[in-house]
Amino acid sequence: MGQSLLAAAPASNPAAPQPNIVHILTDDLGWQDIACYYRVIHGEEPIYETPHMDRIAANGMRFMQAYSPAPTCAPSRAAYMAGQYTSNTGVLHVLGGRPTRPYTPQHGHVDPIYPSRLSLDTPTIASVLKADGYLTAHIQKWHFGGMNKGYPGPIAYGFDFSWKQDRGSHYNDPELWDRADKKRADYEGIWRPMQPHRLGDFPSSRDPKAAYTLDADDRPYDSVVDLSIRWMEKIQAQKKPFFVNFCPSFVHGPIATRDRKRLEYYCNKMGIPFPEDPGKFSDATSGQVNPYYAAMVDSLDWQIGQLLTFLETTEDPRNPGHKLIENTFIMVSSDNGGLRQTGIVHGKGKGAQEPVTDNTPLRGGKLTTYEGGLRIPFIIQGPGIAPNSSNHTPINLIDMFPTYMAMAGVAHTEQLELDGCNILPLMLGQAERAHFANGQARDAIFFHYPIASHPSSIIRKDGWKLIHHYDRRPQNELYQLYNSDGSACDLGERSNLADSQPQKRDELLADLTGWLQQCNAPMPYRNAHKAPSALPLSEQVPAVTGMASAGARIEVQFEVAADKAAVVEAQLLYTTNGSDFLCDHPGYEEWFVAAAQVDAGVASATVPPGMTHGIFYLRDANGFLLTSEPVPARFGSEVKPWVSGTAIVTDGYAYRPGLFALIECAESAQRHALAGQQDVSALQQALQQARTIVQQPVAEEPYTLAMRTLRNAIGGLDVPEAKLEVLNQFETPKW
Repeated sequence: MGQSLLAAAPASNPAAPQPNIVHILTDDLGWQDIACYYRVIHGEEPIYETPHMDRIAANGMRFMQAYSPAPTCAPSRAAYMAGQYTSNTGVLHVLGGRPTRPYTPQHGHVDPIYPSRLSLDTPTIASVLKADGYLTAHIQKWHFGGMNKGYPGPIAYGFDFSWKQDRGSHYNDPELWDRADKKRADYEGIWRPMQPHRLGDFPSSRDPKAAYTLDADDRPYDSVVDLSIRWMEKIQAQKKPFFVNFCPSFVHGPIATRDRKRLEYYCNKMGIPFPEDPGKFSDATSGQVNPYYAAMVDSLDWQIGQLLTFLETTEDPRNPGHKLIENTFIMVSSDNGGLRQTGIVHGKGKGAQEPVTDNTPLRGGKLTTYEGGLRIPFIIQGPGIAPNSSNHTPINLIDMFPTYMAMAGVAHTEQLELDGCNILPLMLGQAERAHFANGQARDAIFFHYPIASHPSSIIRKDGWKLIHHYDRRPQNELYQLYNSDGSACDLGERSNLADSQPQKRDELLADLTGWLQQCNAPMPYRNAHKAPSALPLSEQVPAVTGMASAGARIEVQFEVAADKAAVVEAQLLYTTNGSDFLCDHPGYEEWFVAAAQVDAGVASATVPPGMTHGIFYLRDANGFLLTSEPVPARFGSEVKPWVSGTAIVTDGYAYRPGLFALIECAESAQRHALAGQQDVSALQQALQQARTIVQQPVAEEPYTLAMRTLRNAIGGLDVPEAKLEVLNQFETPKW
């Protein structure tokens, strides 16, 4: 176990053992939604009341220039957990693991292919702390690592305690999670959407057996924070440091609250009558004007207060005579900036937009790469951190990985390939700039979000920010956020200086371009079929002329001509569960990337064992996208926007090539098993069946069942093939 670096810090108890770490990673909480931020920014009292988060800030530090790695949740959470930029994790947005296609026919660019999950080979905060003796827990929202709440989940990434997906989410400690207890075993807690609408079922009972009840403080009972506290209570006996990754669903939509008392309170505070209809409640469009959202922020603050009070009042078994809070770093942040507006779902004005929160003076919000979408609150208290302090050094959630290592006394290793900086010296007031492990001061923070909602890459350096757009004009926006003395200049990003400051623009653009090239960042495609007007050079896009397969080898043919651009890149996007016989619930179909080769007029690949469908994605020399068969736009076509990938393909090299590849894999497994004198009778039977099926006309049921049987037979042996990633992509009953 490592020795804590805090022994030399001005902590209240220098001899304390390794500190506990509690990170409250909220969902969609805006930069100034915490009252202590709003007061500093606006010089007046806010509508939202957050006394518990304010208490953390009063006892610790408030970072005024903290950033999320991306303006949406999945890429930010993956980047935070890996300590890497999104360009290196590969997780770019929330819709990964499926065929990429134009957002609408009018969009000039198409999102790059990207996964829905962080590779299991990537070290995470949890795995490194666990290896150093920490007990680790992840509570509630994950949102990366497989589709929805699928496999791999938090436990696969190094957490001791968290939920598992097994026909419903449940946590992996039966002493803390009894599925028969409908009150305590409620994954979503008080955030759970109301039925049939947001005025539908406020709890009003104190019946201990009821699913939703009011506690003594007239707050609705919350199973999520209760579970977190019960886990910390239980593990105290082990006398080990703990890391809690508490990720409530607050304040993500649907914008509603189970707390009628707080909804009434904020309606009165805003001068709005208590709503009788779940729809439109006000004509206001700016400011803190949504009483539902205000009550959600209030409930989030209450959750945090419950955790904080537990730490403040519980004896530390590793440090007798002291409370847990004395040796715990507790921090609050958000996965992206605040959401500005959302659609009304029920009642008056259904389908129209209603305001959520106000990020003023920042521009934009969630889903944009303006400051309102990227800047987040970040407060922390802990041993050695001066109370009521603030810091204006730019930081990013990717800094948490090396910072937690420093807190725990874990030595840095190059093998981790971390992009973040250890900012513990900033927290302790021992440095004014963030430094990398090699001692070099960081002078820039980068963002890569090549996604249809706001496709762009960004560099934030000194007081300047450059946004390079992929699908809009002007292509470059340059803003001076801060003056040279650190005072605010243009936080609202109103004055684009790209034309008036060409030297600064080109300097930052060169730095950004160099970084993108260094990390081989996935870039968007150009849309060859943009309507109504085609993009320049789209006439040079070669046409796809054919598809073919032989055994486990597949190919796509395309034009080669003097007036056509060359194809310079090929990838095979494939799925191994593109069938109801192979996935456990609708929407769980997931797609992955395999290598493909490009030759004159042909792109080819050997398919992964068990592939059910595949699509070649080709990029020509002008950046345009070709696919082995047409894929429709997400919106504006007859194909529904959220259907599975197999629903948009006509051919997809369905079933047969993947079964051929799986048979070859099984034959290799059989040879290894026989060499090790293992029983191969089940494998031989499955192979015989599969060899018969693969000679028959392609049909979904016999082919997929043969795949499933053969894969399970391989998995039952102690052979290298059983450990192949492609045969272990899911951990579900149908796998």
